[in-house]
Amino acid sequence: MVDRSKFNAEDFLIDSTFQQYCAGTDKLCIGYWEQYINEHAEQAAVIADAKKMYVILSGNKRPLNKQIGTFKESMFPEEKLIKLNRYIWLKIAAAMVLVASSVLIYYTYSKYNKKVAAAQIVNTFTTKNGERKKIRLQDGTSVLLNAKSTLSIRKGFNDQCREVTLTGEAFFDVVHDQHKPFKVHTSDFNINVLGTAFNVKAYPDETTSEATLIRGLITMEAINGNGGTITLKPSQKVTFYKNAVIQQKSKLLKPTAPQPEITINHYTKVKDSTIVETAWTQNRIEIYDQDFDEIRNVLEKWYNVEITFSDPSIEKYRFTATITNESIEEVLHALKATENNFKYEIKGKKVIISK
Repeated sequence: MVDRSKFNAEDFLIDSTFQQYCAGTDKLCIGYWEQYINEHAEQAAVIADAKKMYVILSGNKRPLNKQIGTFKESMFPEEKLIKLNRYIWLKIAAAMVLVASSVLIYYTYSKYNKKVAAAQIVNTFTTKNGERKKIRLQDGTSVLLNAKSTLSIRKGFNDQCREVTLTGEAFFDVVHDQHKPFKVHTSDFNINVLGTAFNVKAYPDETTSEATLIRGLITMEAINGNGGTITLKPSQKVTFYKNAVIQQKSKLLKPTAPQPEITINHYTKVKDSTIVETAWTQNRIEIYDQDFDEIRNVLEKWYNVEITFSDPSIEKYRFTATITNESIEEVLHALKATENNFKYEIKGKKVIISK
């Protein structure tokens, strides 16, 4: 007994009994497949696709049951039937060759596009967890690259335009040149600037991406087009909420198509006028009313450690603190002093936090 439960449309199409059912040439085949379809409603869509493919491949002819009598009365019915079958199979074979060729062309084109995209990148700067790097670009623009980040410089930089691609976080101080716009590409949004200073944070493993403007003017646009073009003024911050990532982390939410929400606020300042969003450029971390789960992402990149919570409720503990030259153990000890309801254990690069 053939198990057809996992058949796709092509599998049904190459079944000779299914072909006779579609053609209407055999009552037994017709009866069998009508019963099969009634008993396997879950495959109705796939079978319908297979029937459509049969119609297309057989030249969009009407069912052959009305013509079978004519074939029987012909002088050489068997020969004609064989020729007909061969004709259909030749069309099926030709269609299969066409499909295979299309797939080959698609993959070749995809590989070509990837090679072209790779060829557009002429220089790449990367940082590991616990590492920061200062970069000066060909046009004089200064870039400070935060931990676990990548900055790629596109081909032709500083010719007619200046384009870079960022994964992670970086602070840009862009040299003004009205004839050569500066563009920053991320996975969530693109930024267009002339001369300005701003911070971009776009880590793929975090639930939000953001851009904070310190000086000048920038315009930005979400990759998927949601939100249109946004113009930021100094002291403003735009945040993109990546629902797709949030849904993956929460079993309570049903998955839907990614629809990032966008908010525009002012950056956050603490008592000594330090800007929270750019404090890392001064070798300090400003934690301002953030939960432990948010802080974890920052600490992991800053100290090159891996933090796990033994109890999910600990992730919701909230803290406000300033971190400068402290070790990871000193930081955890200070946080514990404000929230005594947790313990921590450090084993090399692994940190376990429990109740």
